[in-house]
Amino acid sequence: MPYAEVSITKNLITEEEKSILAKKLTKILLDTEGLLDNPISRSIALLDIKKFNSLYVGGEQGNHDRALVKIHLFSDAIDEEIKKKLFSDITNAFISISDKVKSQNGRNLWCMIVPLHNCEFASGGIPVNLKMTRELVSSYED
Repeated sequence: MPYAEVSITKNLITEEEKSILAKKLTKILLDTEGLLDNPISRSIALLDIKKFNSLYVGGEQGNHDRALVKIHLFSDAIDEEIKKKLFSDITNAFISISDKVKSQNGRNLWCMIVPLHNCEFASGGIPVNLKMTRELVSSYED
């Protein structure tokens, strides 16, 4: 059940780059939660990528291209080392597709992890946890 909110300034990446980024981020999120990469896993890995026209920095409208990524993951899937790897992988994914992020060495990309604790996520009114999610996706057969 990985979910990420990706907010980017309007001119940071092209539509083609956004499509490439979506695939890379999905793979990173699945790996982080220890989910197999299969159709059922991809069907529950959600990305909300939004472009916006203006970002205010210090109370003033900013004139630099930036991105903010909020990653919602089950808290029991992550520890300090996994968080560091996740931040690095996301930054590298952006750098690989955007010259504007590459030229800033990723300093114009902010990442946040929003941990979901037990019973803080539900689907269809049923609380879902990491164990249930892993069981669901591992039941998929080609």
